[in-house]
Amino acid sequence: MGNPLNKDSKMECSRHGVRSPAFICKHLQHGEQIGFFEPEDAPEPDWPFKNAWCSECEAIAIEQGGWNDTSEAFAQVMTICEGCFEEIRQRNV
Repeated sequence: MGNPLNKDSKMECSRHGVRSPAFICKHLQHGEQIGFFEPEDAPEPDWPFKNAWCSECEAIAIEQGGWNDTSEAFAQVMTICEGCFEEIRQRNV
C-alpha cells in the first residue's frame, strides 16, 4: 500500500480487485480449521478494518494479558483484502 492507512484506504487484490484492507495473523493465511477470532468491539469509524487471529494467537494473547510486543510478534500480522478475509474466515471457523 505504501501510504498510511485511513478510513477510505483501498488495496488491489489479484483475486478480488480493489477492496478495503483487512488484517490477519500469519497462521490464518494458509490455515484450515485453526480457529478464527475477531475483536468483540465494533470497528471504530476512523479505523473500520476487519482483523482476525487464530486459536494459537488467542492463547498467547491471553497468556500475555492482551496484545503486546510478544503476542504481536507471534501473530506476525499481515494485510490482505476483505475478499480474502471472508474466504479465510470460512476455512477456519
